[in-house]
Amino acid sequence: MAKYPLISSDFAGWYAQEFMDETSTRDQRWKTLCDLLANPTAPLVEVLVRLAFATKAPASGHKNADLDAAYQRVVQAFKDHDPAFDPAKSARDFQVVCAAVLVKLFSNRPAAALAVTTTAFAGARKPNLPMDLVNLAGRALIALSAKQHERVDLATLLIEAPSVDFEMEEATDDADTAAHRDDLGALKDAVDEALGELIKRQNATTTALLRRIALSDEELQMLWWLMGGRSRELQQAFGDIEAVKQPLILGRELGRMTTVSPGPVSVGAMLAQAGLSANALKLADVVNSVGIDWARAASDRSAISPATTPIHFALEKRSEVDSTDAWQAGWEALTGLSATGKMTALDLAEQFYREHLFLYVND
Repeated sequence: MAKYPLISSDFAGWYAQEFMDETSTRDQRWKTLCDLLANPTAPLVEVLVRLAFATKAPASGHKNADLDAAYQRVVQAFKDHDPAFDPAKSARDFQVVCAAVLVKLFSNRPAAALAVTTTAFAGARKPNLPMDLVNLAGRALIALSAKQHERVDLATLLIEAPSVDFEMEEATDDADTAAHRDDLGALKDAVDEALGELIKRQNATTTALLRRIALSDEELQMLWWLMGGRSRELQQAFGDIEAVKQPLILGRELGRMTTVSPGPVSVGAMLAQAGLSANALKLADVVNSVGIDWARAASDRSAISPATTPIHFALEKRSEVDSTDAWQAGWEALTGLSATGKMTALDLAEQFYREHLFLYVND
């Protein structure tokens, strides 16, 4: 029988707030939560977010085998500890526990925090939950970003010389070939173990250094981009780009320079420095401002979702119908958002940037 950690105080508090003193059920749900924390794949994160936000897009996906499999895994995790569990009759229970799983993932999975942030869509979607899920995700992104960008302490990368734990027995007059063979075999095993440990430490050091190099290159590329003040794609100064195009063009360019999720803490400041303003823009105008080829190239991932990546989903729908208005009704039905709703240019750029990381930059 699997051994589970003690129930956390935050989960106990959230569950009691919603379901009073159902201790036995609460304990079952805690075990479900712990089971779902193992191997949190991208489709699982998507399903958890859809359930936590109760999105218009169904959690099981629409003819999407990966999402359906992840949804069935979530349902089975409940039934493993509560055979009578029925998602249709326990929708609120389903929602709260899935939200709690996401909160637990925030500590080491940037994708989970990113997905919650992008699904919230700058406050347009507000999940009804006992915890402030969106605020917790935002705080987690700051903490994760700060942790990812910490400078490596070189002293921790020093590798000590390995030691071989072996002693050969003293030779005796009656020592035979078999005994020596056993001694040599033991020596080989000891050397193999020492070398294996050395290789493990060397690989860890190499990984840390490569990560630091990638982050340094990322920071340098962003710095030169900002100092140059020029779009690499359009070959135009930031200020010469039409205001309605800036959120997508500049948000994507910054996203393509990001190699380690969830990107720098200062992304909002960088986008503001690039010229993104607090002026309000209609989402439909922003999506329609780019050409069809650009829209198609920017929405080439199968993981694009009406829940977690609504702007990319709008670009996908627009490129499918090759129209500036025919995409809007279907998009609104699946996202629950308004295509004519307004957001600041800065919020739109940061939203598009976060969506890009969720789709293209692995944890």
